[in-house]
Amino acid sequence: MKIIHQDPKEGKIKVKVETLDDLWHLYHIIDEEDIVYAKTLRKQSQRSDSLRPEKVQAIPVFLGIKVEKINFHKFANALRITGPIIYTSREEVPLGKYHTIAIEENNTITIQKEKWKKHHIERLEEAVKASQRARVMIVVIDEGEADIAVVREYGVETIANIVHNLGGKRYNADRESEEKKFFHDLAKTIMEIMKRENVEKAIVAGPGFTKENFYKFVSENYPELAKKVVIEDTSVTGRTGIYEVIRRGTVDKVYHENRVAREIQLVEKVIKEIAKNGLVVYGLGEVEEAANYGAIETLLVLDELLKDELKEKIEEIMEFVRGTRGNIVIVSSEHEGGEKLKALGGIAALLRYKIK
Repeated sequence: MKIIHQDPKEGKIKVKVETLDDLWHLYHIIDEEDIVYAKTLRKQSQRSDSLRPEKVQAIPVFLGIKVEKINFHKFANALRITGPIIYTSREEVPLGKYHTIAIEENNTITIQKEKWKKHHIERLEEAVKASQRARVMIVVIDEGEADIAVVREYGVETIANIVHNLGGKRYNADRESEEKKFFHDLAKTIMEIMKRENVEKAIVAGPGFTKENFYKFVSENYPELAKKVVIEDTSVTGRTGIYEVIRRGTVDKVYHENRVAREIQLVEKVIKEIAKNGLVVYGLGEVEEAANYGAIETLLVLDELLKDELKEKIEEIMEFVRGTRGNIVIVSSEHEGGEKLKALGGIAALLRYKIK
């Protein structure tokens, strides 16, 4: 994301959307009652004469709408914002009518808030930094099958699944030939995704020797790709294997600034502390009490809580934790760590000291 202009007096910030991750960040920045300004298309009925039916034409217009609904459609690569029109650049577009602005990559929008809260500004700054970072890819491979996922800002997205029938083990010549076809297909797919998604490193993992065989093949046939590949062990394949790579800390080692890896590892730390009755609290009541004691070192908040009726209470706790120099991590609900935090009530805290 790129910040184009800021007007503190008006409470306006103009940004350019650069990636799918930016849309996810905006979903958590834009709230109901905010005003969003953007270029869009508005359908208008035009009657040529009384004998002919009305024609519906989409006209370009610059609108400001007061946000009532906001939906993130990650598979459609769009953020949809709906509300009444409060500003229009064309007289024929009436104020007060409802409109949906679809925000996509490379769009520019202006967000106006009555008051920009600290966590909104932090997320905006994080989105700007994230757009400058290369992504990490995880490839979990076993005999004749590979799952490819990209670690995004909001979670892990499976990009491709490649399957080749290698045949029985007794037909060695045919099997070797089929395996080479599988490796060629996989290597080409990895390179195409790396280029398209701005991926810097590919972690190739799996439970058997296939990953080592693939790395040897890539070193001989695609030496430039081999320089970007890191090998890791897992006990299983598929999506479970992908998350095993993240829990092992491999993503952090390969790319230390990755958000998802950090969130998952912090949630795992919370669970370990709970198991040993350690320096941790979870659930709104216990976390609020720990915040009042100034005992919170790291506060974990599920992003969904900042969109529901608990929002104001959660924001109060966050401000209190900031005031006592605690760290705050907003955890995405789109990955395994977020699911586990949700099961704990969506909020937990690692403590400096015991409060009971």
